[in-house]
Amino acid sequence: MPQRLFVHFLLIFVMQLSLIGGALAQQGIQILDARLAVGPDKSRLVVDLSAVAGYATFPIDQPDRLVVELGVEKLADDAPTELKTDGLVRETAIGMVDEGRARLVLFLNKPVQVTTIEMLEAVGEQPARLVVEIAEGEREIFDQAVARSKALLTGQAGAEDKAAAETPEAPSTPTPEGPLPSVVQIRPLILLDPGHGGIDGGAKAENGLEEKHVVLEFAKRVQKHLLATDKFDVALTRTGDEFLSLNERVELARENKASLMISLHADSFDDPNVRGASVYTRDEAATDVLDKVLAEGENRVDLIAGFDAPKDDDQVVNILIDLMRRETRRQSFLAARSIVDDIETQLPMRPYPLRRADFFVLQSPEVPSILLELGFLSNGLDMENLAEESWQEKAAQALAQGIVKYFDAEAQN
Repeated sequence: MPQRLFVHFLLIFVMQLSLIGGALAQQGIQILDARLAVGPDKSRLVVDLSAVAGYATFPIDQPDRLVVELGVEKLADDAPTELKTDGLVRETAIGMVDEGRARLVLFLNKPVQVTTIEMLEAVGEQPARLVVEIAEGEREIFDQAVARSKALLTGQAGAEDKAAAETPEAPSTPTPEGPLPSVVQIRPLILLDPGHGGIDGGAKAENGLEEKHVVLEFAKRVQKHLLATDKFDVALTRTGDEFLSLNERVELARENKASLMISLHADSFDDPNVRGASVYTRDEAATDVLDKVLAEGENRVDLIAGFDAPKDDDQVVNILIDLMRRETRRQSFLAARSIVDDIETQLPMRPYPLRRADFFVLQSPEVPSILLELGFLSNGLDMENLAEESWQEKAAQALAQGIVKYFDAEAQN
């Protein structure tokens, strides 16, 4: 019985993809509320909606997760972004992953089977709702379901599966709004990458301030200052509250032949005394334990959104690519040093602010890439600064000046 249930819901996933992001999502449907009733061997997810919506559910592994997708326009302002967990579920994430697509991701303590999934129409004062019930399942059956879902998603399923599901073309992966500048460049292209977005809110301060909003606003300020110099083309990986995987961010830099990519973050840490800005280049050996923890956290964002963990480019074994990577890392270090020289006169900095860590988003072999940690939302002083427009403006101007000095120096070499 469990195996038949999983096959059934995998087919639901494939068939419902045509609804998600389509007509139903365009009617302004919202997620109003969500809750998880948990027990030691059973759990029940209930999602309240403003109207009946297209839906999908499928399992993924590494780590074990159950993903529920809904064709909605947005989450209501007071809708939760995480749920109470226990028993089968250890962690949750809720948010938009693309226009017209929301995800609820359940991180599992053990394999599960879906025992019930039902979309209920509104009755009286009770809103429309999606009900998903799960129970503890067998590892072998869960793994088979994961394999089948991956095969269907990648188009590698057998003819029988495809015919049964009448598989529509899966929605394209998220991309930032608007076109990026043409590959044919006269001026250097600076790609600003505000971290997180959509379902992945990033760090969160005690007052509710979310990293994804802080860094997007900061990126727009930096873009304004750089464009004012009339020396660069400047693009953002995202211009709104949308999710992009780490691979997509790296590929945007590579495909558009960016001259420099700067990933922007404002993290948090268990010790509230840790504060200050720092600039990172990529290195497998982190400067210290804190830097290692920060990189591991940032490299996990794809899992939070219900996607596979990113993998390094297989080209690393190619000796020409390796040589290119060395030169790119040298340029990344020079850019980082130039930026530190400018921002350390304007911003509170961590001790030894020029740092190294294994951030996946910095892995492009041909695009110099750095990561700027603006401060820590877990520190009271940093949180106040990050929320203040005048501080953001001062920091954005200092970063822009550091970028200009780096390119001026490169032009003379």
